[in-house]
Amino acid sequence: MGAAIRLGRRLCASLGLALAAPTSGIACGTDAIGLDACKQIEDARCHAAAACGVPLEPPYSTSGTDVDACIRFYDVACLHGLAIGSDPGPTAVRLCVAAIDDHPCPARGPNLVQSPQSDPACAWLIPPALSTAVTEASAPDAAGAEASAE
Repeated sequence: MGAAIRLGRRLCASLGLALAAPTSGIACGTDAIGLDACKQIEDARCHAAAACGVPLEPPYSTSGTDVDACIRFYDVACLHGLAIGSDPGPTAVRLCVAAIDDHPCPARGPNLVQSPQSDPACAWLIPPALSTAVTEASAPDAAGAEASAE
């Protein structure tokens, strides 16, 4: 009976390894897109935060400045890539960084440190699902339009 139990355990272990192998590659891989673009945008935001009175804590740090800690934090956070699912290209990134650098917190208008996507040069930061939802929410409902026409 002991041999049967050992055989059963080996079979279960082998089956477990066979099932785990294909999924382990998926779980450990990365399909992150736009890592460098993310880092450039976040670097600009970290540097502009003080001028706009935006606190940089957390992340908390005991070495370097708050800006250094902010940049280190986003160096890791940007490993997930951009939420938009595509790389916008160097020109779009450069224009967005310039917008953040040139007017991070204008007297009138959006604070680009807190919401860079609100500037036309950075509007590509809005993920497609959100931009579609915003468009659909602002468009009149076809059924409502038919009902109001009657």
